[in-house]
Amino acid sequence: MVMMTIRKAIGAVKDQKSTRIAKVASNKAPELEVAIVKATSHDDDPVSEKYIQEILNLTSYLRGYVYAYVAAVSKRLGKTCDWIVALKALMLILHLLNDGDPLFLEEILYATRRGTRLFSLSDFRDETHSSYWDHFAFVRTYAMYLD
Repeated sequence: MVMMTIRKAIGAVKDQKSTRIAKVASNKAPELEVAIVKATSHDDDPVSEKYIQEILNLTSYLRGYVYAYVAAVSKRLGKTCDWIVALKALMLILHLLNDGDPLFLEEILYATRRGTRLFSLSDFRDETHSSYWDHFAFVRTYAMYLD
């Protein structure tokens, strides 16, 4: 029980740090990166519809925001070692492919041609949670499905 509380606290600190970095260091769309970090937080709650709508609104105006979205989600997936964050990021991609502008699919295809490893999670590992094997195996399979 204590380990679970410590893990949640560490996840919250990581999310706060990522949010602050996105606000300061983002060149293209800091508000978009902040929304992505908040949508793919370390907590066990599902992706909030509020952040999905915010991301949809931000990316519906400019193609550059769609590019920034794909880059930010790719970076988030590439850095995380938490299956919850990875699964939320993949679920967010699926939401935006279904409900967003058709430019999302186009930009994802262009990004993979440029070398972005958006769905390539073959080396993804999360050994911090109990029964981690099932979790990261599911995340890998879900990424292959989306690909």
